[in-house]
Amino acid sequence: MTGDHTPSPLTFGQLSVWRVMETYPLERWSETYLRDCIPVPADTTTDQVIQAIGTLSRRHESLRTLFDDSQSGPRQHVRPAQEAVAVEVVEHDDATAVATRLAEERMVRESEFGRRFAVVTREGAPHHVAVVVDHIVSDGFGLIRLVSELSTLMGADSPAGERWLAETPPAPRDLAVEQRSEAHHSRRTTVVRHWQHLLRTLPDKHFPVPRSAGDIPGRIEAVLYSAGARVALELLSARTDASPQTLLLSLSAVACATVTGAEQPVLTLQSGNRFDPRWKSIVSSMNQYAPIPVDLGPPQAPYGDYLSRLSTSSLTAYRRGSYDYDAITDLVRRERKVELGFDNFFNFMPTDIVARPAGQLDGYPPPRVVQSRPNRQIGPRFDIKIRPGAEMPVVIRADPRLLPAPRLQALAGWFHEQLYRLADGTDTTVRQVADRCALALEV
Repeated sequence: MTGDHTPSPLTFGQLSVWRVMETYPLERWSETYLRDCIPVPADTTTDQVIQAIGTLSRRHESLRTLFDDSQSGPRQHVRPAQEAVAVEVVEHDDATAVATRLAEERMVRESEFGRRFAVVTREGAPHHVAVVVDHIVSDGFGLIRLVSELSTLMGADSPAGERWLAETPPAPRDLAVEQRSEAHHSRRTTVVRHWQHLLRTLPDKHFPVPRSAGDIPGRIEAVLYSAGARVALELLSARTDASPQTLLLSLSAVACATVTGAEQPVLTLQSGNRFDPRWKSIVSSMNQYAPIPVDLGPPQAPYGDYLSRLSTSSLTAYRRGSYDYDAITDLVRRERKVELGFDNFFNFMPTDIVARPAGQLDGYPPPRVVQSRPNRQIGPRFDIKIRPGAEMPVVIRADPRLLPAPRLQALAGWFHEQLYRLADGTDTTVRQVADRCALALEV
């Protein structure tokens, strides 16, 4: 298939991006684009950088694919590899500003490849490459591969880039064929049954979320920075035998229940769907939304019991996270007479946070909560993302009609306090944690 240039169906991940973004106004699409800035090694010329970008684009189908709609659904058109690739050369000190400008205009998928590159120079010498990609081209993991490979192609020392450059990149068209094959029939059936169970057991008012809720622009953001909270999380993980991801998901679910008033909150995870080694390193959009019903349990029950249930539920959600978006949409329409919609997002991104039983809870700078205006002004009304870093940024983005700025900042601070209270044994039940969250929001 990889040598065939006829139109092909989309992968399940690409289709999910297509369907979600077609509900957004066109002028807001660019808010969803991924971007990065890659340092250029010293003594590397602009021509060498442009040559490296060309090599990268020839290696990965996603970087030379057009997308359009048809009577049989969206299709991808992979174009033959070209020697020359369109690359801007921009004289500017700030590569981030260049990337921001590159992302301002919508990429027209029918006629423009979903990526933009700019070589950023200072006094004529390249110092960074600014990269912007449409989310249908790549998710965050795929962008990591692109960045690593491009760094190596420019002469930087990147073991990951060297390893990936030695491989033949997986092709999204091949994945799309496999996902729709007879060999995957039982897997698709299992996922449909999972969704049927969700629709039979979850209250209408909590799932699916009305799609229009995410279509109205306007979001605010608060970010908690706390090295102490990270240490508390690692210590708590060692004491409870729960993963750091499960622990922060548990707090996010309590926060969601408090903010929305839902007795059984339904959160949305993002399944990376990279379980199969053949597709683990593919440059494409693999992420799909995976709803997870959260059973908080009896208020006085030990917090550890809640963590155990949540760990099992989240694993199930991730494992059922690869699906035909159109087939599930049709199922929801039949069962609930509504469109498929999602809200209350949780995404844990760090890979370096692990259980550490010897952590100390004192001696760290005080936590900081910074309010900012997020680039993305559309989408989930309640969205929590944990980013990597020594201060473990906890990013909370919300619709201000749901969570006004003072309460949003208070909620961010609560994550720091609550991790400490769980780590030192002050709080041991779900009720104690929920009560502290409600108290924090009384501002």
